[in-house]
Amino acid sequence: MKEHQTPLLSIQALRGAAALLVVFFHLRIVEAKYGAGVSLLPSWLGFADGGVDLFFVISGFIMAVVARKGRAGIHDASHFLRRRLWRVVPLYWFYTTLVVLLLAIGPGMVNTSYAEQGIVASYLLWPQATLPLLTVGWTLIHEMYFYLVMALAIALVPPCYRLMTLLAWTAIIVGAQVWIPLPEQPWTSVVFNAMTLEFIAGAVLGRYWRRLPAQAAVACLSLGVVAFGVGMWGLDRFQDTQPGLDGHEPMVRTMVFGTASVLIVLGAVALEATRRWTPPRWLLAIGDSSYSLYLSHVFVVSAAGRFWLMSTLNTSALEHALFLLITVVACVGAGLVSYRLLEQPLFTWRLLPARALPVPSRP
Repeated sequence: MKEHQTPLLSIQALRGAAALLVVFFHLRIVEAKYGAGVSLLPSWLGFADGGVDLFFVISGFIMAVVARKGRAGIHDASHFLRRRLWRVVPLYWFYTTLVVLLLAIGPGMVNTSYAEQGIVASYLLWPQATLPLLTVGWTLIHEMYFYLVMALAIALVPPCYRLMTLLAWTAIIVGAQVWIPLPEQPWTSVVFNAMTLEFIAGAVLGRYWRRLPAQAAVACLSLGVVAFGVGMWGLDRFQDTQPGLDGHEPMVRTMVFGTASVLIVLGAVALEATRRWTPPRWLLAIGDSSYSLYLSHVFVVSAAGRFWLMSTLNTSALEHALFLLITVVACVGAGLVSYRLLEQPLFTWRLLPARALPVPSRP
């Protein structure tokens, strides 16, 4: 495979697909809660939160590509960390503040479990025994941990030894999962979480994806997509018949969705590199706004469910279908608006560049 610019259109498209999976995961919960008729969304979408695992692999991939362009040293590490914080934190704070305001204005408008969550810890993305105020922020806690470790690696480890560092990190996590009993503490649940292996696998892909033979790209992508779908179906089918099987437990989901996500990312970037495939524009648009969609959709889905219940138009299959369609469109629309009005203006600030890597212009 010839060397050329790192493919990013496929990464953007996969971000869009991952965000949509998480939307459908929450949408299925709302339909089951507020719909009075037979649910249209299949039960296996209860594992569509595997989109988070895909996000983690993508994140590791991008971080490796970013780190590869720099050198070892405190300056590069500081720049890397500032850039990642600027990309993630301001928008997260905005939506966390919306939750705080809703709690102050009308506590009944949000989940009552929010009252048990720490406001300061939520803003700081500090591990705590409960989920952060903005519940999807639990994934950002893991992202921050990964960023910190990557920043330390950039500061202290020469580029030629970074693969060894990733392998050693992998060994520590696997060892903690298999041999070392860990206390149930918020920090240990993050530091030794099996899902960190997905970041590491993505980082390895970011360094070595070009070694995949071009003719293997389609097979790799197809196998990953099939494995992801079969994983959702299989966990849904067998979790009730297999004692102790929890498809949302970090090690299980890493084995199933993490492995499938690695294949998907590897196949997608390799296929794009052959110039035989370009993602559709609509999916690229969703991918561009995927972070906004991920943070904002919980508000849209929750509000839509409450309005749906009040309308009493929630009994027939047609009413269910209309609710699902309108809610998905509303989620995507809210994500696009958030991207245009919040994310993009932040990108124009001179503090840090808009993107970690330049995105090629679309055809």
